[in-house]
Amino acid sequence: MLKLIPVLSIAETLFGGLISAIGLYFLLRVLRVANFWAAVLSGAIPFVLYIVYSTQHWAGGDVLAIHFAVFLANAGLMGVFGSMKQNKQTMHWGPKIIIGFFICLVISNAILLSVAGRGLPQSLTSMFLPSPENQRVHTAFPGIMPHDRNKSYQPHLEQLQQQQALGWQLKLIGADTLSPGKQQQMSVQVRDEHGNAVTQAEVTLNFWRMANSRDDKVYPLVEQAGGEYAADVLLPDSGRWVAEVLVKQGDQRYRKQESLFIGDE
Repeated sequence: MLKLIPVLSIAETLFGGLISAIGLYFLLRVLRVANFWAAVLSGAIPFVLYIVYSTQHWAGGDVLAIHFAVFLANAGLMGVFGSMKQNKQTMHWGPKIIIGFFICLVISNAILLSVAGRGLPQSLTSMFLPSPENQRVHTAFPGIMPHDRNKSYQPHLEQLQQQQALGWQLKLIGADTLSPGKQQQMSVQVRDEHGNAVTQAEVTLNFWRMANSRDDKVYPLVEQAGGEYAADVLLPDSGRWVAEVLVKQGDQRYRKQESLFIGDE
């Protein structure tokens, strides 16, 4: 399906929609719409627009729920303040504290959702988090693990020990230039512990889509030169992905995962 709506961050849809809702309320009041209906429309219209956006960029039920709660709470506040202004009343300090608390709660939840979806800004991760071997640290939530991939943690530990004993080195080439909806070539270089090319191996490149598992892609790579395997890949949408490289040579196995963000971050 053609993506007509560009992907936006949670902060953009949440706070942008909130600002638009407030502006819509005052616009409706200028147009002499009744206070009650101005408040209702200022909450309903932004939420309906977000539902339309979600049909192309689904971010999850939790994100949809927080948008609904924020727009509904804002509509209620606009209606209360508008009614008090009409009646020339002032609000007691107690409700003001409660309102301020929920505003802080909404902001903190939006920040946590943004970090879970996109990770911390690279400037913060490089400043506060360790970066082994000068590799980029990815802080976004990687998604849930299906039950059939989590039956036992012991085989995972055994695999890590085998990989460390092999000492192979995998380098993913072309990930930095990937664009959504555009076919591009990616390659993987495989070297052993001595830096020699690992040849005649079966290499597979998997892409896991964090927002929608139906977009997952699997690409078998073809050996081009000694130790280098390539294939043309096409990712349908921007956002958070996990690239997984699987290498098989005889009874030896090696796996490496790398978090990617395709599109403008």
